[in-house]
Amino acid sequence: MRLILFGGLGLALVAPVAAAQSPAPTGVLRGVVYDSLVTRRPLEGAEVWIESTNRMARSDASGRFVLTELAPGRYVLTFYHPMLDSAGLSVAPVVVDVVAGDSNSVALTTPSPAHAHHLLCPQDPLVRTGSLVGVVHNAADGKPMPTATISAHWTTYDIGEAAVRSAQRSVAAKSDASGHVLLCGLPTDVALVIRGQAEGGSVGMLVVDLAGRAFGRTDIELALAPITGSVRGVVRNRNGSLVPGATVVALGTDASVQADEFGRFSLDGVTVGSRILEARAVGYMIGRSQTVVRQAAGQHVDIVVGDSVTVLDPVTVEGEYEPYLKHVGFIQRSRTAQGHFLDTAAIAQSGAMRFEEVFRMVPGVTLRPNGSGLLVELQRGQGQINSAALGNYCPPMYFIDGVYYPLPPLQTQSVPVVPSEILGIEVYSNLFSAPPQFQRRGSTCGVILIWTKRGTPKHQGSQ
Repeated sequence: MRLILFGGLGLALVAPVAAAQSPAPTGVLRGVVYDSLVTRRPLEGAEVWIESTNRMARSDASGRFVLTELAPGRYVLTFYHPMLDSAGLSVAPVVVDVVAGDSNSVALTTPSPAHAHHLLCPQDPLVRTGSLVGVVHNAADGKPMPTATISAHWTTYDIGEAAVRSAQRSVAAKSDASGHVLLCGLPTDVALVIRGQAEGGSVGMLVVDLAGRAFGRTDIELALAPITGSVRGVVRNRNGSLVPGATVVALGTDASVQADEFGRFSLDGVTVGSRILEARAVGYMIGRSQTVVRQAAGQHVDIVVGDSVTVLDPVTVEGEYEPYLKHVGFIQRSRTAQGHFLDTAAIAQSGAMRFEEVFRMVPGVTLRPNGSGLLVELQRGQGQINSAALGNYCPPMYFIDGVYYPLPPLQTQSVPVVPSEILGIEVYSNLFSAPPQFQRRGSTCGVILIWTKRGTPKHQGSQ
């Protein structure tokens, strides 16, 4: 993790110097430390130091600090905080002029999210992208965990004129020797599922939402060994009422349990580390909660499910299934058109192993040897190919599932189907007997329509 310096804001308010008295007059420096990076609130626990001295003051819950008995003069201030250290950031020193009295004040602040993102991920665009700094710990002993793979996952949607397409996206990186990991190029407008795994260990999961901010920080704990713990808790709705019978699962694991009539649950055998718990109950929207599972005492977690939803009466939907051969017109044409029709029963009866062998049982069809294969010919004397080997050959035009399939000029390539996947074949010996939609220029030598199992709809209506 790189250490990046950022200049904090400094403001000195000067009061008139009081008349010199004995002993020498001193000044009091009051200030506030504000966290604009993560919490957007005053920063508690910051250590404010005067450089080149041992003078230090710690900010309280309101971010305020006081340094007393300062001789008038110019001082250089800097401050430290574990949050900055874990993010790999540090503020640059701030120069303050102190005069005698109690009216000296200074404001110190952390980098802004946008500035931190720009410093950590300079290659990212500065619009609608953010960065996440994570600190990875071993769930067993709390020590930093290097070389763990941490990834962020989210879903994007492409809204087109005819459909909405979704795509899964992810960004991954490995933690360094101090357990720090940096993920850049993250969206700021969707929740991110963070997955972590050390080599040979189990997967840990948590959810992070940057909520429009360009920087985020999180901790993730992973297990190197198959150590398990337990989670206790209750399932509630947003009004605080208990939800009985909800199913609770630990995402990414096989652990699941059903809450009792009071909404209480006890989930055992959960691998230690960062976990997402999910609760589902009939009539409620899914609820999720995050926790860190420990090996010792069972963690207590409240899972809040969404507002109850109206459960509609069952609706019976009836649909009529139309066989594929009927849908493409095969059955209707077999009753009216002038052609020869083969269905699956006829194809199976032929005993053919190769496509061309099916036509041995079709009247008027000639099979002509061509090297190691066979050529299908419906007419003679109207040849379109002249060669010493083939003579005056008249090749038919093939359509597979309604799509024209041209063969090479010498017809050395076989049609790419096998008899077992054919549902039906239509053979038309001349252009005018073929259906109009399959009458094309060059089909004077006949038309063969092949309907296969590949062309059948993937989803059939219920019967």
